[in-house]
Amino acid sequence: MPRRPARRPAVRVPDTAPPEPYPREGYLVYAALLVVGLAVVSGLARGARREPLTSPRSLAAADSSPGVRSEDLVVTSRLVALPDEILPSRDWAAPRRWRLPGYTRERASTLVADVPGAAAHLDCDASGCVVLPPLQSVASMEPSARSRLYSVLALIEGNPQSDDTFYRSPQIGPFSAVPGIPDAVRPLMDSLTWHRSGVPAFSDLAVVCDSLGTREACRGFMRSMLSRPSASVALRLGSDEAIERVVAGFVEAEKPSVRDRLNAARATGEPTVLLESLLPEWARTHLGTFPAAGQEWTNCFWTSLRFLDRAGGPVGNGEEMDALLRRGFVRVPTAARFGDVLVVRDAEGRPVHSATWLLGGYLFEKNGFGRLQAWRIVPLTEVMMDYPGAASVDLWRPRDRG
Repeated sequence: MPRRPARRPAVRVPDTAPPEPYPREGYLVYAALLVVGLAVVSGLARGARREPLTSPRSLAAADSSPGVRSEDLVVTSRLVALPDEILPSRDWAAPRRWRLPGYTRERASTLVADVPGAAAHLDCDASGCVVLPPLQSVASMEPSARSRLYSVLALIEGNPQSDDTFYRSPQIGPFSAVPGIPDAVRPLMDSLTWHRSGVPAFSDLAVVCDSLGTREACRGFMRSMLSRPSASVALRLGSDEAIERVVAGFVEAEKPSVRDRLNAARATGEPTVLLESLLPEWARTHLGTFPAAGQEWTNCFWTSLRFLDRAGGPVGNGEEMDALLRRGFVRVPTAARFGDVLVVRDAEGRPVHSATWLLGGYLFEKNGFGRLQAWRIVPLTEVMMDYPGAASVDLWRPRDRG
C-alpha cells in the first residue's frame, strides 16, 4: 500500500519505511506520533477558496448541536493500549543524526551552539551538514534553547524533530503525565519537552530509552507513548425530553428507529445507553481495535467513508477525498447529524484529517495510516487540539441521506 507522494506538507514521525501519501498524517509504521503536527506545519499561509468555510472555533462552540446537552452525557475514558506485536522492532535507543542541508559549517555551528560539544561533531560537505550530538549534551539543553533549535530542525524532513515528534495538548497535562510511562523518566520527559508554535512537543526518544537501560523497558515506554484514550459516552434516558434531544441528532429517516431503540431501553429500566451501541456494525466492531496485518493502508479519510459503507477502496490522500466528497456528498451547515463527515483543512484548503460526527460533539476517527492508529471515539475539542494549525472545517453528508 505505501505509495511515495509527489508532494506533502512537513509533519508527524520516524522510520526507514517509505512515507505515506499526502496528506502526511504520519509514516506507515509511526503515524500515531504526529497527528497533532500536521496542521501546525502545513497551515502557515491561507489560500483562497470559493466556498465559505467554517472556522474550527465556531464549530467547536456549536459542538453539542442540534440537541444533546452536556448533562445528557456520562463520559469516561479508557486507554486503547498498543499491542506489543504491532510496535516496530526499531532500536529506539539509537540516536539519529540531525540533517542541515544547505548549511555551511559556520552557519551550522551557530545553530547548534546551545548543544554542548555539538559543533565538534559536525560533518559538512558541499551539500550541507549533519551532526550526531552526544545524548548527554542533548539532555542538558535549556528548554528555551531546545524549542528554538528544534523548531528549525522540525522543518527538515528526516530529522527526528520532524519524524519522531509527539505533540500533546496542555489541557491534558505534561508529557510526564502520560499513563504507563516509568516514574523514573517523568522528570526527564518534562525537561526534554519543547514547544512548537506554542504546542508542547517531545522528540528525544533516544535520550529516554538510553536512560531506561534495557530494550524491554524502552519498548514499554514506546507502547505507553503510542497508546491513546477513547471516550466511552453514555446517553441518559431519564425523560422523554432527553430521548428527543438524542433523536434530534439523527437525519429524519433514522429518527423513528433510534427513538424506538431508546424507548425500549428505557422501558427495561436502563438509565443510559452507550453511544457506541448506536454505531453501524463495522464501526462498532472496530472501535478500540487496531488494523490487522495487511490493513496498513487504512486512514482517516477511508474510515470516514467506511463508517456509512461509502468507501469503495483506499483513499490515499486529501485530493482523492475531496473528489469523493464532491461526487457523492453535499455540504451541510454546522448543525451536524450522526454520520456526517467532518473535514479538517489547512490554510490552503487541503484536507489534513477527517472524522465522523456522532452526537454531543463526539466523533469516530482513525488518525493516520498504518497499524499504530486505533479506531476511537474522541471529542471535537481533541480533534482540534490534534490539529492546532487547522484553518477551517466543513461538514458533508451523503446525498441520499438528505
